Amino acid sequence: MNLNSSQFGVVPLTQAINRLPATPTIIRSLNLFTPNYLTTTYVRVENKRGVLTLVKAVPRNSAGEPLAPETRSVQNIDLLHLPKNDMVMADDVQNLREFGGDKATTVVSVVNDKLARMKADIEMTREFLMLGALQGKILNKDGTTALLDIYSTFDLTRKEFVWDLDNDATKVGKKIDESMTALRKNYLGEMVNGWLCLCSPEFMQALVYHKSIEPLYIRYQDGKAYREGDTSVEFAHKNIRFVQYDYDFGNGVKIKDGEAILLPLGTRTTFAEYFAPANYSETVNTKAQAYYAKRTAMKFDKGWELEAQSNPLPLVLRPELVATVKVKA
Repeated sequence: MNLNSSQFGVVPLTQAINRLPATPTIIRSLNLFTPNYLTTTYVRVENKRGVLTLVKAVPRNSAGEPLAPETRSVQNIDLLHLPKNDMVMADDVQNLREFGGDKATTVVSVVNDKLARMKADIEMTREFLMLGALQGKILNKDGTTALLDIYSTFDLTRKEFVWDLDNDATKVGKKIDESMTALRKNYLGEMVNGWLCLCSPEFMQALVYHKSIEPLYIRYQDGKAYREGDTSVEFAHKNIRFVQYDYDFGNGVKIKDGEAILLPLGTRTTFAEYFAPANYSETVNTKAQAYYAKRTAMKFDKGWELEAQSNPLPLVLRPELVATVKVKA
């Protein structure tokens, strides 16, 4: 087979990897982050600390009140580069048969299998980066090296709420109301139609089995199982959807024991994921794709080197609307 044919160029391989099914992950499946496909390797973020004010009614043809003054800061933030490399040797294809039949395995089939595995690794990395963005600090694979501290970048302090769920006397509903009131003060024109709380297993257990919440949780779960046949660890109360998040990335990064992340839903500008073009000559100054793939022949045509890559950066552009909630101080 001629591997210099058009079906193995960067464009068709990139189209192929973008068509491959996505691996389900909680945060990405929630579609919180709006994708933005750039032509640059950085994103220019303008943080306008403007205030929306009520407009005073005046007689027709009269001058209105001037706009409130705004302060703004501009940050250029580099996007990340996530390459994944593999190879297809000629011997990987030689003597192989398609599963369940006697037809010889094609190079296309082997390449697609490799691309699917490479894409799955990158997708899990994107989930890892999104969790970091929601926590306020995006870390590298080692779980310790900071790639971007969002709160430091925007000169903000992350809000923290303590609900004291270890105490039976705590009025959990009141604690929730107080937290939501504090966050609503930061809307500044943002549209919010609900809230999500990603909970560590310890936080979820403390919440749903708290003396004041357990009867509500039992009724909710019974109704959910009846309606949907679903008994997943989830709970909705006071327009907040509580979801247990227990992903283990193997590097110590997770939602800390006894903590949760509270964040808004239905927003227009709070969460964004930016993508940069690949670092290939064919993609210079072109509009980015979520994933890229390319191959090149090995020495003596003994096989082909494969690369898949994505160049994303998830950002929380309204960090003051995201908070940490703790079981106890």
